[in-house]
Amino acid sequence: MGWTVADLVEVMGLGAYRDKFVRELSTGTRRVVDLAMILAHNPSVVLLDEPSSGIAQRETEELGPLLRRVRAETRCAMLVIAHDMPLISAVCDRLMALDLGRVIADGTPDTVLTDPKVVAAYLGGAPTNGNGNGHRAAEPARR
Repeated sequence: MGWTVADLVEVMGLGAYRDKFVRELSTGTRRVVDLAMILAHNPSVVLLDEPSSGIAQRETEELGPLLRRVRAETRCAMLVIAHDMPLISAVCDRLMALDLGRVIADGTPDTVLTDPKVVAAYLGGAPTNGNGNGHRAAEPARR
């Protein structure tokens, strides 16, 4: 399906910003504009890496329904990489949880988010090295 600018403005809920420059928009609204530009190319797959990072809570809460609407309207697949569990569980039909680059759980959001390995890795596992890259800290040397 070919999208017109008017179609994208309506589907993405950007009507109130039609006469604004992008630099005048909030970070969250800019993300919506970015997504609209991606959709203008009629992708079969959309990859979103941490789509809710750095945006206001209200905008984060609005992102889930928007992504569901985009998926329904475009019929494109979405691969979403995120640590925002409420967002990802609201948007995704299937989740894969990784720990140190390995799949530790795969299934529906409810199944994955209650998996003991996921809970341990994300909520109560070994400490990370503190650099935010998700790698576990090295074990102290034993004497």
